[in-house]
Amino acid sequence: MKNRKRRVTLKDIANQIGVSHTTVSRALRNHPDISPDRKEQIKNLAKSMHYNPNAFALSLRNSYSKLIGLIIPEITLYAFPSMVKGVSEFCYNAGYNVIILSSNESYEREVQNTELMLSSQVDGLLVAISKETRKYDHFELLEKEGIPVVFLDRVSKNYGKSKVMIDGVRAAYTATKHLIETGRKKLAYFGGNPSLFITKQRLTGFRKALRDYNMKEHSVIFADDAEDARHKTFDIFGKKDIPDGIMSISDEVLTGIIPSLQELNIRIPEKVAIVSFSDGPISLMYKPAISIIHHSLSRVGQVAVDLLIQRIENPEGKYQQIRIVNTELIVRGSTVKLEG
Repeated sequence: MKNRKRRVTLKDIANQIGVSHTTVSRALRNHPDISPDRKEQIKNLAKSMHYNPNAFALSLRNSYSKLIGLIIPEITLYAFPSMVKGVSEFCYNAGYNVIILSSNESYEREVQNTELMLSSQVDGLLVAISKETRKYDHFELLEKEGIPVVFLDRVSKNYGKSKVMIDGVRAAYTATKHLIETGRKKLAYFGGNPSLFITKQRLTGFRKALRDYNMKEHSVIFADDAEDARHKTFDIFGKKDIPDGIMSISDEVLTGIIPSLQELNIRIPEKVAIVSFSDGPISLMYKPAISIIHHSLSRVGQVAVDLLIQRIENPEGKYQQIRIVNTELIVRGSTVKLEG
């Protein structure tokens, strides 16, 4: 069986001529900054190198590709499948197709993903950034190429004109206030990666509620994943002074906390009450069921696609660039109010 030939990339064409891959991309898009002679040279070379003429329309498209890109940090059971579903359904109903890539929480792979999206000539891009992302040049390049970028859920505090997210400060405040009002006195915050804006937002809301009720935090814990949360739960609850209330930042962190408490025979809600940010059925799988801040990533995805398509189809229009998706506190058995 013959090996498949490696697909020709923008960089391959650029290296043949001695220009940047950005110049190649602009020439194939008929960008006015590229001279007619250079455009013809690049298009002829691209054709001779068999640069995916079917996928990338080397004859110069005059209409939309009807492709939208989605880059997510990882594919897990906890959150992003709901986002993918919301994005895919909205795109289908709007007449668009979706290309989905995972950065695997790697900045380098995220950059590579944006290059693939550029080569695929997507009309626009949706991104939930990786935990390693600190620089945003790769997204700036897409915007300069006329490809709008909308960030969703995992967003940067300081970068990005178009964002769709929840109000993490307000939601965490609501969750913490609920724990306090059930009689809990020693509250612990179980967050995710500390570099992420969503982790910082929710910690801000947690601490604001404590200040407003003149309470001190028991502990602040950061866990990268469920296994990390499991070990840190053992550590915190292996001490003499343990918390009697926990705010968990996500389903993934929650799935590390609960089994550890069960192994330690720490009863919920008698010994510790728990409220978690959640999107999906995981919080209902435990006994008692876990009180949650319902955070619909499906809805976040739908709103983000709506904003992106508006930007694609009317690039000169003015839109509300930051959109907040509402959350809801759902009270269940894990936060039953203490008697007395």
